[in-house]
This record gives sequence, C-alpha cells and structure tokens, in this order.
Amino acid sequence: MDCRFGSKLTSEVVYFPYLPLNRSARIQHVLERAKVEYALRQAWKIGGGYAGYKYGDYQWQNRPLLTTTVSTRAGSFEFWLQKMPGGGQIQMRYQLLHLSRR
Repeated sequence: MDCRFGSKLTSEVVYFPYLPLNRSARIQHVLERAKVEYALRQAWKIGGGYAGYKYGDYQWQNRPLLTTTVSTRAGSFEFWLQKMPGGGQIQMRYQLLHLSRR
C-alpha cells in the first residue's frame, strides 16, 4: 500500500503471509517494510520505519530502520540502515520504473 500525504510526505507498507500447505509447515507473517519518507528535494528522500517477521508460535520480531532514497534517470537507489541483534546491517535496493506515454 502506498500513500501520499502531500507532495513531500509518502508512506509505504508491504506485508504478506506465508500460509501452510501441509501439516509440517507453519504460518509466517512478514512485514517487509512500513516506512514514511520525506522528500528533501525532488530526487532525495529520507525516512524511517519498521520491518518485522513472525514464524509459527514464536514471538514477533521487528527492527526499526532508517532509509534514504536517491532517484536518478537510471532508477531509484534506496539504502537502509537497520539495527539487528549483535550489530546492524545496511541494505541497498534498486527500483527501475518505466512509464510509457500513449
């Protein structure tokens, strides 16, 4: 789900469940990201949010994240900094969006 709260503030939530297909499988819940971003400039956004995971009967695990997105003609490059048990991680995501005019 994407939401736009004006020209500078956006939000994105991506959630999906894994449903068991047999008795040995367990249900899983994945909150891939829930974030809010603010556009400092047209090509530069900063934000924060959460990502989370729940497997079977185990407790929900979630971690906060900080994000920055740089948009170029070659696509959008998103960098995450996320605290993890015993340290942290950095992720880089790339998105290419092509819009055709008709």
